[in-house]
Amino acid sequence: MAWRWVLLLGAAGTAAYGVLFSAAGWTETTAVVYLLVSVLGTAGSVAGASRLPRSAAAVWWWAAASQVLSTGATVLFVRDTFAGTAPADPAVEDAAYLLAYPPVVVAVVLLLRRSRGSRAPGALVDATVIGAGLAVLGWAVLVGPVADLHPADPVARLCTAAFLTCDVLLLVLLVVLLASSAGASRSTWLTVAASVCGLCADTTYVLDGVAPPALTAVLSLGWGACSTLWAAAALHPSAAQPPSARPAPAFSRLRLVAMLGAALLAPATLALDLLTHRGAASWPAVAASGAVSVLVVCRLGLALRVTAASLSELELARRALEHQANHDVLTGLPHRAAVVERLTSALTAAAAGGPGVGVLFVDLDGFKSVNDTQGHRAGDEVLRAVAARLASCLREGDVAGRWGGDEFVVVLTALEDDDGDGGEGALLRVARRVVAEVAEPVASADLAVPATVGASVGAALARRGTARTADAVLHDADTAAYRAKAAGRGRVELSGTARVPGLRLPAPR
Repeated sequence: MAWRWVLLLGAAGTAAYGVLFSAAGWTETTAVVYLLVSVLGTAGSVAGASRLPRSAAAVWWWAAASQVLSTGATVLFVRDTFAGTAPADPAVEDAAYLLAYPPVVVAVVLLLRRSRGSRAPGALVDATVIGAGLAVLGWAVLVGPVADLHPADPVARLCTAAFLTCDVLLLVLLVVLLASSAGASRSTWLTVAASVCGLCADTTYVLDGVAPPALTAVLSLGWGACSTLWAAAALHPSAAQPPSARPAPAFSRLRLVAMLGAALLAPATLALDLLTHRGAASWPAVAASGAVSVLVVCRLGLALRVTAASLSELELARRALEHQANHDVLTGLPHRAAVVERLTSALTAAAAGGPGVGVLFVDLDGFKSVNDTQGHRAGDEVLRAVAARLASCLREGDVAGRWGGDEFVVVLTALEDDDGDGGEGALLRVARRVVAEVAEPVASADLAVPATVGASVGAALARRGTARTADAVLHDADTAAYRAKAAGRGRVELSGTARVPGLRLPAPR
């Protein structure tokens, strides 16, 4: 609640100053009221900074230092008022007021660094483009006309220009902060309001003698309001929190319009300057145009990087979805449709004179016993282990897939023709290796005891130049697997033969 009391007291003091100044001008009473408002702002800023954690305090200590310097300049000004001496133009007080600007600029820069929005380069570049356009506008409208003031006193002209330049710089930095943040805190908005009030008050240097006295009197209230608002910002609870980050910005219509308007401010200002034959803003407009051009190119580069990253993510997502669509979730092996597709492709090549194709239909022996005694989690672990062992038996170009339940299919392509057997020997070598690998015990944390399963393997062969369908070859391999299971399990049977001699393992119980 302290920040509300500061706002209330500061508003009351600023209003009292305005009434007294309008009625009697700058008197000792007016000076005292103005000093009290400045002291209130300084005390509030110091109190706010002192209560903040170390991570956030630096920003507000710099702001408090600015307030202290500003109040010191006000004390000098009030001293001259009581002494009855008119300050020179520019006076020592003006130099003291100028010294108050660097600390507050440092405070805003630190606030920008604390803002996680600075990690979104696209948002920061967009904000800087807008800020550059506003800087040109501020120079042309506020700083440029100072060249016509104090024609006989270049020091006074330089001092006045310095005030307005600092105001414009501060306001541009705050605009960058707001535009690069997703949600500005109440404290940040109070600092923006303080800077706007200070800028409005300093425009009286340009408008004095040109604008109506009532307008300049109202604008001069901005000095007191600026001090009060900085104190309220430091005391507000949100002062401890940095502005939240703005996510990677989309090219919305509003953002594009804002960037286009900011980019056109510089050439528009230059054109106006040339038409009026003033020339005061020509070089700043040229410099800003160059800066905006560089920033726009940087922004396009960032946009291209974001687009490339998005395309890469889409490609990865597409591949992941394709893998999920074609592979069994449990074992990671291709599912039935993918196996049939691969087999059909290999059979087409074999029918056209390519190498022979073999199919192994693997039916696990004893798997139901594992499920019944140790549970389905153990059964899943056995299926994963069998899938890995089948994959280890493959040659280059072969594929193993899960057919369903405890059944697997292995497609062997480019079978070597050993002694004119059409690839039968190579097919049986892989089949026997499959039987041996599957028969090894499976040990895992999900298994209470190592599980042992076997494999009844049916083999079918499509020889070179033979036109066969995938369904026919798979049927032959399935039938041979049924024969192997009926003949004692843990063995290989080749379709079209009475019996395959060779490895026979005891069936698991």
